[in-house]
Amino acid sequence: MPRFPFRTLLTCLSLIAVGGTAASAAAAPGAVDILFMVDDSSSMDGMQQKLTQQMQAFVGALQTLPGGFPDVHIAVVSSDMGAYGDVSAQIGCSRTGGDNGQFQAGPRQACTDTTLDPGATFISNVGGVANYTGNLADVLSCILPLGSMGCGFEQQLASVVYALGAGGSPVPATNAGFLRPDAELAIILLTNEDDCSAPAATTLYSLNGYLQSTTNPLGPVANYRCNQFGHLCKDPTSSHPDALITPPLSPPADASGNPLTLTLTQCQSDDDNCTGMLTPVSQFAYQIMSLKKDPSQIVVGAIVAPPGPYTVEWLPPSNPAPGTSGELWPQVMHSCGPAGGDDVNPAGQISTDESFGDPAVRIAQWTQAFGDNGFTASICDGDFSAALQTFATKIGQHLQPLGAAPPAAPPGPRVCPPAHQTTGGAFRGAGCSAAGGRPGASALLIAALGLIWSRRRRRP
Repeated sequence: MPRFPFRTLLTCLSLIAVGGTAASAAAAPGAVDILFMVDDSSSMDGMQQKLTQQMQAFVGALQTLPGGFPDVHIAVVSSDMGAYGDVSAQIGCSRTGGDNGQFQAGPRQACTDTTLDPGATFISNVGGVANYTGNLADVLSCILPLGSMGCGFEQQLASVVYALGAGGSPVPATNAGFLRPDAELAIILLTNEDDCSAPAATTLYSLNGYLQSTTNPLGPVANYRCNQFGHLCKDPTSSHPDALITPPLSPPADASGNPLTLTLTQCQSDDDNCTGMLTPVSQFAYQIMSLKKDPSQIVVGAIVAPPGPYTVEWLPPSNPAPGTSGELWPQVMHSCGPAGGDDVNPAGQISTDESFGDPAVRIAQWTQAFGDNGFTASICDGDFSAALQTFATKIGQHLQPLGAAPPAAPPGPRVCPPAHQTTGGAFRGAGCSAAGGRPGASALLIAALGLIWSRRRRRP
């Protein structure tokens, strides 16, 4: 039975867009809860600054919406969910959850006072009553630059789900009162690595009794694990060019060049759990959509690196463990970055500043799950003005006055839920060839309905 690609998810989710036009904003400004997810891992400082530089323009775009400035709640959350594992402290991550989706509301960098009311953990301006003094853009610019000391195994999607209590876990106490049932929900991510969210008690971030080496069945504890166990791609120069495979740990026969490289194509999230290591993107999309009776009241965006080109290269590790000399470790080249960088894919987008990023396969797929309500922009763009204008425009298209009845939901199922939850730990799942051939039929096929649910690289 043929494998169904994830993009057919859009066929299912297109049902939620029908009839999803917003009520007229002319009678009232409407209400929206806005969540910024900001990657706080290493090398993110410059890209955070590009975001904060656009806050005045973003607030201005909200003020010029047809109904005027909406009633807003605005919160900021980091990508740091820790990394549960046996070497967590050694890789700069907490074993017990990092920020755990808790809102970040303190002053950052040169800013010393957010002007938020004492005890406030998010921004509120409802009916003209604000919980801050001064300019809203200044408050946001004070909070948003979260720094670059967070865990390098970013769990961007898990952080959003935990922050909003979308996955069945309780909403963090710091986040209480943010999400309003009758307000639009708008989420935007800023990150230069792909999502690496894994279930609790995962073995993904651990040595598991093996060496920090390619002899480890999961490979060295490095960001490439997020690619190897989160993506499925095609190798067009292999003997099976149409087979979906996991990015390889060792160079295959068709890797070429010096250093050895392999370009893969048509990469997508491994939502069929051929590896069973990362949480399916479809699960995160379903959980977020479940927050609203009408999921068309949810807008999502991501400022990320383009999903392609996608090239793996093999290089000697900078600090090889004893007994591992001569090894070559895999890593994915940046899909955008400064010209001339030996770690930047020459076929990728060239940035005019020092911005760079790794192929955001999973995150781009998550935004696509929301159809026209989702969008992506490149983190390597010279500025983020166009991205934030798009975000504000999409917010304006779905605003409703507080207390207004939501638009009529479309008939039939609005969301196709995942058929199962992952538990992690399995190296390969049913339907996936141990040699990495074409996986079997999607485990997320809902036959009864006839619907398909359907890095910044670090040097080792």
